[in-house]
Amino acid sequence: MSKRKSSQGVLIVVELGADWPSISEVREAAAARRVLAQDEGESPAGFVARVGEQLDGLFARGVELATAVVACNERSDEAAQSARSELARTALGAMAKRQQGALLLSASERSSGRLRHALSSLAGELDAEWRRARVSAKVRFGDESIAAPVSVSDASPRRKVGVGARKVA
Repeated sequence: MSKRKSSQGVLIVVELGADWPSISEVREAAAARRVLAQDEGESPAGFVARVGEQLDGLFARGVELATAVVACNERSDEAAQSARSELARTALGAMAKRQQGALLLSASERSSGRLRHALSSLAGELDAEWRRARVSAKVRFGDESIAAPVSVSDASPRRKVGVGARKVA
């Protein structure tokens, strides 16, 4: 009896006020997609706790988390960064069980240099930390792909993207 190959699922996590990610991973075919959005008045830590509680039951049997996209808002304070870090590690941990997967931190192509630096640093740190588990972490600003790690000076050139972004909430 041969083992059935699992289908891949995509999780899109949207922080309050973040632009909808216009990256190709969101548009690609997937067995299942799930979107979790931060509620108005919900703290970053509360949102991460809610996502973590729901993570194991998000997909049907046989569908495993293969890609997690975190659409980040412009916040770069300690509470927001700590919550993103915890969320990313939770998602990477779920994917590491299969030794396959990718986490994408996504933000608007209009993001500030401060946010670009914070997200790029986090992606670089996560990518190095989880590399042995064969999962990766990257950051993207609009459709512009930037491999982790990256410095602020590398991230500063911004290109116009033809796809319009929508602000969530």
